[in-house]
Amino acid sequence: MKSEIEKQVIEEEYKIWRKNVPYLYDLVYTSTLKYSSPFIQWFPDVQRVDNIKSVQRLLMTTFSNGEDKENLLFSQITFPDMVDEDSLNNADIEFKITQSIPLPVDANKCRYCPLASNIIACRTEAESILIYDYTKHCSFNSNKGPDLELKGHLDGGFAIDWNYLKFGQLASGGRDFLVNVFDINGGLISSKKIHEGIVNDISFSRFEPHTFCSVSDDLRVAINDTRNIESAVVLEKAHLKSIECCAFSPFKSELLVTGSSDSILKVWDVRSLQTPLFVLRGHNDSLINCKWSPHYESLLASCSKDRRVIIWDLNKTDVIEGETSPEMLFVHGGHTDLVDDLDWNPAEPMEIASVSCDGLFEVWKVPLEEFI
Repeated sequence: MKSEIEKQVIEEEYKIWRKNVPYLYDLVYTSTLKYSSPFIQWFPDVQRVDNIKSVQRLLMTTFSNGEDKENLLFSQITFPDMVDEDSLNNADIEFKITQSIPLPVDANKCRYCPLASNIIACRTEAESILIYDYTKHCSFNSNKGPDLELKGHLDGGFAIDWNYLKFGQLASGGRDFLVNVFDINGGLISSKKIHEGIVNDISFSRFEPHTFCSVSDDLRVAINDTRNIESAVVLEKAHLKSIECCAFSPFKSELLVTGSSDSILKVWDVRSLQTPLFVLRGHNDSLINCKWSPHYESLLASCSKDRRVIIWDLNKTDVIEGETSPEMLFVHGGHTDLVDDLDWNPAEPMEIASVSCDGLFEVWKVPLEEFI
């Protein structure tokens, strides 16, 4: 629990941030969700309306902490083409929930299949991976359960990712220390205890159909092969504390970023894992997630328990700016609690959606010309 002094400091910081929004952003939208969502993901599609608006969709869930039944949420957000500078905050942006599918248990992370975005995989507090095809469910008040359950884990967890190049294949990890590979048409393909701690995150390569990374509380980074999970290349003591997140670059097959509860991000060349290419310092608390920009190969973003989202530019390495890493490009201070997740908008460069555990949902865009 936060002390009254901490709450006052956070409130004052938020007020200062709000005052500076017109000078720092091209766009800011904020909304308080009924219940917080531990993850967020933009869908890939964009719909044009009357040549003056764009409509996009987002995947979320509810985390009511036992107060209500949990639901998988599909939301729609409508952006006007032109934003009046005087109404920069929530500039005529419309946000609404368009579909809600009941979940039997808390969902920790859900991701749509990159080769068929109607198929959603959910890693939950239960052992099974739950698969939903949202086109087979009513918009609201659906009584239907998951379309498929993938069995092979002994406990729940957070780690899950789809294969970007092979339809229907995904990998997952969790509190049972296992790394499992599944096929939605054939079930469990392989299962291996690669780690000696909780598996916190998994990321598939965008270039190699058999390669994925797993990271764990055991300080290990493992580069795995779906064809032979016994042949994992393992880096010991990659960070000083538990490794919370990882992500392969969508531009360069060899680049991998990892984030740790030691508050540090490291960028690796997976061909030679002994020494990181970059060590990124700027957060003041545990990392929660990290993602590469889908538009600029040198950019990535991270979110943390310190209530901040930071955008990093690996091209800024030669600039010296004191104790923080020179690669730190922009700090988003719009959240008042730990930031659970972030996602880059695939249709708008430099635009990010982020959610914090107090239910604050934000979409924000920084000026392209100021930074790139």
